[in-house]
Amino acid sequence: MGIQRRILKSFILVSGDIAIFYAALFLMVFVRHYELPLKYHLYVHLAPFSIIFGIWLAVFFISGLYELRIVKNTPAFYDRLYKVFLFNAAVAISVFYLLPYFHITPRANLFIVIVIAFLFVAAWRFAAQSVMARRGASRVLFFGLSREVVELADFLKQNPQLGYITAASMTAGEEEAPENPPFKIFSFNHHLRHIIQDERIELIVASSEIKKSEALVRMLFQAVPLGVPVIDFISFYESVTGKIQVSLVGEAWFLENLVGVKKNYYEFFKRAVDLLTTAALGVPALALFPFIALAVKIDSAGPIFYKQRRVGRDGKEFSLVKYRSMTKDAEKMDWRKGGSTDPRLTRVGAILRKSYLDELPQIINVFRGEMSFVGPRPERPEFVRELKEKIPFYEIRLLVKPGITGWAQVNMENDASVEDAMEKIQYDLAYIKNRSVWLDVTIALRTIMTMLSRSGR
Repeated sequence: MGIQRRILKSFILVSGDIAIFYAALFLMVFVRHYELPLKYHLYVHLAPFSIIFGIWLAVFFISGLYELRIVKNTPAFYDRLYKVFLFNAAVAISVFYLLPYFHITPRANLFIVIVIAFLFVAAWRFAAQSVMARRGASRVLFFGLSREVVELADFLKQNPQLGYITAASMTAGEEEAPENPPFKIFSFNHHLRHIIQDERIELIVASSEIKKSEALVRMLFQAVPLGVPVIDFISFYESVTGKIQVSLVGEAWFLENLVGVKKNYYEFFKRAVDLLTTAALGVPALALFPFIALAVKIDSAGPIFYKQRRVGRDGKEFSLVKYRSMTKDAEKMDWRKGGSTDPRLTRVGAILRKSYLDELPQIINVFRGEMSFVGPRPERPEFVRELKEKIPFYEIRLLVKPGITGWAQVNMENDASVEDAMEKIQYDLAYIKNRSVWLDVTIALRTIMTMLSRSGR
């Protein structure tokens, strides 16, 4: 029920956006060409603007504007919407003026459509997302009580647009109930059928431990005649957060989902795309090299390039290459990764960081096959050794080739901090499990959007 509602909500948002795009086109034609024949002007503009609208919609999808964990009425969402429209405006201008196939001059027309579409979409999203946050939530019963259940219940409460509300939890053994729980807690002695009916439960989320108890599994069968679906906690957690809950998965889960899963066609296509992209970026990279190299050398003493050992696929180490953005012997200075403004940055280095140009030499690593454009970010050997001790199954992220950008980088505000390593590996594991051409394209385009909207690192 919950999944169907989520699909319906996404469909409503898509349909509303499409309707507004064409409404903006109609209003533009009416304002600019109110004289007859109106039908002729609509016909002339319909085909080219339909192509533009299709591109806009694809960018909306890629930018996450239909992901329910993102679409909520917060300043961050509308900031994202504004930047997406700026990007779409640039795309529309490029299509019309670089490909003058349609023989129209839409300078004022395009501006009017963009402004009307943005204002109307913002108003529509505010209204639609407000309604979605208040209505149509599926009532969830968690079968099993743990710290992860309480955290997820809090996450669902903070994100009502996802369409779930925690109605209750049933303890499956000796779990200790939290103080002042935000939902009802029932003991194993209660009759599950009555709880489902009294609390109007529409979805049961069961922990993995449930499968190990015959008595608990038999109890869950009481939900079958009532038509209440049952989903395991790990799958439900991934579907609503986009992450894998590392603390709850074990060796069996990794064997089923990650180890030995080969995607030969995907890997071949990914490598081909890496090489083609490297070739495309090689020309501008070579053109920029003398200017960047000269600026780096004049600004401070030291080499042009900065090389650092990183851990790649299957634990093999390699030298990651960047333009040097820090002072000489910066490694000896006392500063913690992920902290505030880095005092080790040079003046040119700060510019390179803000523009992401310091990352450009990594195309050498991609060409060598040590990295890909998309994948988990490679860490330094000492960090890997430290994190292996702290985080279960950390080495699993080494099953795939590391990347310049990844699923964690487009979902986290700060992916550089060691303290955030647990959250990062949860995103990395979700990427490894679900990696595909579409996911790679989504990450790549979201990275471009991030680079255009952020002020650097």
